[in-house]
Amino acid sequence: MEEAGGWPFVKTTIVYDVADSTSDRAAELVRAGTFELPLVVAAGRQTRGRGRGRREWWSDTGSLTFTIAIEPAVHGLTAENEPTLALATAVALIEALDELGVGSPSIGIRWPNDLEADGRKLGGILPERVQTEQGHRILIGIGLNVRTDLAGAPAQVRAMATSLAALRAEPLDEGISTRLMPAILKRFESVLERLAMGDPSLSEEWNRLDQLRDEWVRVDCGTHRVAGRGQGIDQEGALLLDDGEQQLRIFGGQVLREPLPSEQRPNTQSQQMAAGSIAERYPNHPFPCENNRES
Repeated sequence: MEEAGGWPFVKTTIVYDVADSTSDRAAELVRAGTFELPLVVAAGRQTRGRGRGRREWWSDTGSLTFTIAIEPAVHGLTAENEPTLALATAVALIEALDELGVGSPSIGIRWPNDLEADGRKLGGILPERVQTEQGHRILIGIGLNVRTDLAGAPAQVRAMATSLAALRAEPLDEGISTRLMPAILKRFESVLERLAMGDPSLSEEWNRLDQLRDEWVRVDCGTHRVAGRGQGIDQEGALLLDDGEQQLRIFGGQVLREPLPSEQRPNTQSQQMAAGSIAERYPNHPFPCENNRES
């Protein structure tokens, strides 16, 4: 472990050559209370990165893997803001890529917490609450496929992932990850301020970047599934689906990647949403995973 400095926004920087999970290491440091926040934990390579639920996040030395830890109240964030942190972070990542000239018009947000390009996963974001003696803190785990060698990935990952290098005709230089970190942290600080202020341009941006718009989408809510055509992401972070009878507002659940044939598309008018991943992660959030008819 190396304690480093010089990056924007954060007051503590911890860098590991190899770590099992940057979020696990960040949680330990935050609970110990020995380092000043905001804190970032980065790893040259992760061996047991975590995705949503119980999924693992595969990465190699060409991937950018790190976790930011914040005290939300210090940044003016309320419980109502927290469920949209993944979307705000996704905006920050895309803005940083564009700033460095390594972005692409094909990169967007796959609700609720992924970056995608041309239907393939480019990055993932995992917000989590950590309870400490001083109150709760928020971790935002980030994995980004930069110069990732997907040939060495498991078959399931190869089938659905991409990298920044794969999106470009010319090769990415080896120093790109070093330049990306400060750019991302600077943009992250900016989106936190916009989120706390209720800046409408932020939600307009994550809605513009929605990759599921006009696509037929199925969402697994745990106890059942709902389906409809994507209509965007609203200011509260809800995925909007039109099932042909009504507009659904989805606050949690897993978007399924395997589409149904059109003749098998269900009528979801009578289905009620179960509490999903966002509601579970933020139990004080007043908007449970639900099915609301627009009036």
